[in-house]
Amino acid sequence: MNLPRKILEKCVFVFVFIIVLLGVYFSRTNLPFYEGVFVREDSFVEWLTVLALLVGIIMNVYRAYILKPFRSPLFIFCLYAFALIFFFGLAEEISWGQRIFNIKSPEFFLKYNTQGEFNFHNLRFGNFKVNRYIFGTFLGILVGIYFLILPILYQKVEKIKELINKFALPMPQLYHIVAYLILAALVNMIDGGKKGEILEFGGCWIFLLMFFEPLNREIFSRKSFKR
Repeated sequence: MNLPRKILEKCVFVFVFIIVLLGVYFSRTNLPFYEGVFVREDSFVEWLTVLALLVGIIMNVYRAYILKPFRSPLFIFCLYAFALIFFFGLAEEISWGQRIFNIKSPEFFLKYNTQGEFNFHNLRFGNFKVNRYIFGTFLGILVGIYFLILPILYQKVEKIKELINKFALPMPQLYHIVAYLILAALVNMIDGGKKGEILEFGGCWIFLLMFFEPLNREIFSRKSFKR
């Protein structure tokens, strides 16, 4: 990793954790400001989350473009798939542009969305909350497997390493794992009911940084191929 990339990565980490620490501080000293200004809908924290997701889209599309002559169709397909995942997260974060373009929510979302908005993560069917069980519990389990189990298997089992590289799956480095654990601990220190916004913000940026400088970065670099 060259020096500019290392400096950029460190600066982003510092910036992200300053925002997270401010969130903890405001939630414990001025909860109305924290909930009504700092993490409200369309706040700067939400738009910073959107920015991380937007950069993730651009990064994966760019990698697919420059690696197309060198990598398999499956590898390139997976990069575009990751870009779509980032796009879905971005669209959900801004309710698919509803507030930007002043779009009225369809009847289905007015009935089943807890905020009456055009997004899927706030849907509720009786006692089943999509945000809690799908984007909360299920996604949390996936993140735990991805950050805590897969990196070990990647380094210990050659077959799994080959499979992960084949599917263009970036692996977190140790400091990404530590950063996410620290984030989780800090989020648990937040007072009030809006912990998820800070977790989304910090999680999206750590995930982006993991894509930016993964353990298996050589599979995303043209320099690893002979010209």
